[in-house]
Amino acid sequence: MSYYSNELAGSVEDISLSEIVLPASLLRSTLNGVEELAESIKNVGLLQPIIVRLNDAHCFEIVAGYRRFNACKKIGWRKITCHVVELDDKTAFEVSLVENVQRQTLNPIEEGQAFRNYVNKFGWGGVSDLAEKISKSPGYVSKRIRLVELPDCVIDLLSRCEISISAAEELLPVSSRDEQTKIAIVIRNKKLSLRKVRKLVKNINIIADSDSMSSSHDHNALYTKDRILKSIDKSIITLRIAVKKLGSIMEGVEDDWIFYGILLYQRNILISQIDQLIKQKRKYKKPYFDRHLRECLSC
Repeated sequence: MSYYSNELAGSVEDISLSEIVLPASLLRSTLNGVEELAESIKNVGLLQPIIVRLNDAHCFEIVAGYRRFNACKKIGWRKITCHVVELDDKTAFEVSLVENVQRQTLNPIEEGQAFRNYVNKFGWGGVSDLAEKISKSPGYVSKRIRLVELPDCVIDLLSRCEISISAAEELLPVSSRDEQTKIAIVIRNKKLSLRKVRKLVKNINIIADSDSMSSSHDHNALYTKDRILKSIDKSIITLRIAVKKLGSIMEGVEDDWIFYGILLYQRNILISQIDQLIKQKRKYKKPYFDRHLRECLSC
C-alpha cells in the first residue's frame, strides 16, 4: 500500500456500523470465507482497520475492507475501527483495487470486471496505467478484461472453478462464442489437461482458417442454407397465423358440425405441416462445429 501512503493520511476512528455504506462500485460479488474471518476476529480482534471515506452524501463509504465489515456485522459488533481518509472516486477505486489484488480476494471475473470498469466505463486510464498502479503486467490486465467478454456459460464454469483460469484464457483466440462455450463444456466434462486444451483450440482455429479460405461454392452453400432457414421460419409463422385464424373461425361455426369438421381437418393438416417444417429446420440447423469438435478430440 506504499503507493498510496500520501493519499491515505487521515484519522483512525471507531464508527458505528449503521453509519457505514457500501461503495457504488463494489468490487466483490461474493463473500467467500467470511464465516472463518468472523471467527478469527471474534477470537483475536480486528488486526487492521477498514478504510472508509466521506462521500458526497456525507456518509462513511467503504473503500477497502468489505469482508471485514461483514464479518464484524456477523459477530454482532456495533462499532468498527476505521481509517477515515479523504479520497476522490478515482483514487478510492484504485486503493480498493490495490488492496483486493494484493490480498488475492477477488476471483478472475471480479478482477476483470473491475479492470474493465476502470479502463472503459470510467475512463480513468489505459491498461498500462492500471497495470502500473496494481503492480501487474499489461498482459495480465488485458487477459482479465477479455475473460469478462467470454460467454456467460464459460464465466459461470470459471467462477465455480469447474475450469481453470489458464484453460479459460486459451479460449480467448477462438472467434465464435458458441465454439468457446462448447469447448469449455468439453474441458469440464473430460477434465482436459492444459496441453490437450491448447491442442484442441489449435485444431479448431485451423479448421476455422480452412473454412474462411474455402471456395466460393462453399460460401454460396452457406448462403443458400441461411436463406432456406429464413424461408422455413417465414413459412412456419405464416402457417401458425393460418391455424390461429382457422381456430377463430371454428369458434363461430360450432353449431354447423359438417363445416366445423372440414375446418378442423384443414387445421390439423396445417399443424402437421408445421411439425414437418420444424423437423426440416433442425436438420439444416445442425452445426458443422459438432463434427469438427469430435474430430479434434479424436486426434
